[in-house]
Amino acid sequence: MHGEFISELKGKITDVVIIPVPEGTRVNVMFNGTLRGPKVNGTAKGIDYVLFRADGSGILHIHGVITTEEGDLIYIESSGFVTPTEQTGRSSLREVVTCQTASKKYAWLNTTLTVSEGYTDDESGEIYLKYFVPFNSNE
Repeated sequence: MHGEFISELKGKITDVVIIPVPEGTRVNVMFNGTLRGPKVNGTAKGIDYVLFRADGSGILHIHGVITTEEGDLIYIESSGFVTPTEQTGRSSLREVVTCQTASKKYAWLNTTLTVSEGYTDDESGEIYLKYFVPFNSNE
């Protein structure tokens, strides 16, 4: 991934609800984790509303909250894809992320498009993502 590195998330799946639907299988995935990086540090928690399709890939629709080390709150919303990898039990994650916050320090996130890539490990429930600004989205 190219662009300015913002932060990385090391997280854990905390609960899963599986819902069969006509389009495939909907899975609500609750998670929490820790963010560390040059621009954003804190904790994150949220829910991912995944729709798994017949081909094994899934469409992500994520809502969450980051609580920064300073106590600021940042709402995150992202969408993307989860796809199986050749490594058994591991899936690739790719997302486009937008944020909203009233924090003066993090106000730059309100108009910054962020992308992330990483993986989830089905056996351990671990989630790992790296967040980047792929270009200067404020120009």
